[in-house]
Amino acid sequence: MARILASGVNGSCLFEDLLSGKGLSRGSNGSDDSNGSAGFYLLDFDEGTLADWRSLADKKRYGGESQNRSTKALLVSAYSLIIVISLFGNTMVCHVVIKTKRMHSATSLFIVNLAVADILITVLNTPFTLVRFVNSNWMFGRVMCHISRFVQYCSLHVSTLTLTAIALDRRQW
Repeated sequence: MARILASGVNGSCLFEDLLSGKGLSRGSNGSDDSNGSAGFYLLDFDEGTLADWRSLADKKRYGGESQNRSTKALLVSAYSLIIVISLFGNTMVCHVVIKTKRMHSATSLFIVNLAVADILITVLNTPFTLVRFVNSNWMFGRVMCHISRFVQYCSLHVSTLTLTAIALDRRQW
């Protein structure tokens, strides 16, 4: 049997150890909140459930979605083409807007902002996503995982807010 310590404060779970026992039992912190807002609970699982979890943990992540060589080659080719076109196109947009004086308007600067956000996604997210899809796991470490995810979400928000700013600028109250 496995016992999992589940905190009632924020719902996070930690593996405590492998012990025997059954059911849901109250932790030993002395409090007895019925709403579970404080303290912790010990959750016990039988061997069948543990075997299922162990088999899932032992399998290679996304192992059921393993791809053959032609699929991997197609992914690498498509992602490479997307990366090259994105870098070229967005760099050209930035270059044209910066070099052409009559392009120095609010809308053009918003478009440069979109292009820079796309360049960041292309450089800091797309290659790592490709490697993750091809290898079926993340191999770049925890820090790069956080950086890649941060850039992805930051770019999403920048793009959305920039498009909103373009719309408001075009509306010209």
